[in-house]
Amino acid sequence: MEDNNLIQVYVKSISAFQEKQNFRIIELGEVNGNRVMRVVIGTFEADYIASALDNKYFKRPMPYDVISDIIKAYKINLKEIIIFSVKQGVIYSKLILDQDTNIQEITIRISDALAVAVETDAPIFIERKIVDDFFKNLLTSIDSKSHKHVSEMTIEELKEELKRSVDEEDYELAAELRDEISKRNEK
Repeated sequence: MEDNNLIQVYVKSISAFQEKQNFRIIELGEVNGNRVMRVVIGTFEADYIASALDNKYFKRPMPYDVISDIIKAYKINLKEIIIFSVKQGVIYSKLILDQDTNIQEITIRISDALAVAVETDAPIFIERKIVDDFFKNLLTSIDSKSHKHVSEMTIEELKEELKRSVDEEDYELAAELRDEISKRNEK
């Protein structure tokens, strides 16, 4: 797609989320750049994505296989996945579907969108304003209660804020806090 407001990304890696066993971190790498966006998703979706990337398939059809089969059976073109908004730590994405020039946009969870994209080889895009804001704020998120930068927080404050951010499903902040805690524990 030739749209200067969109940046194409790909699933670069999947790793364990050290603080919570029920989550994984997906790194989305810029196709024509070197920035990486980290997204925290559930283990089910992450494990499916990892299996699909490795061309390993489950014995029984998974939901994303079924979605792919429906798209193929009804001759629908999944043009692209677009990550279009981040509000209160929740990432919003949409499927752009085209069938006989009838274009539909369907909002979908980021984890499901990534799984469908991997299953169908659909391109993944992020709106430029999100990339610019996300990467600008990734290292400078502020604890809303104390108005401290993450780098100024104690380990105890980081752990407390990490728990709160996971409880509130603010996974971007949770990933940043986890990284800061890991970095300090390495010292």
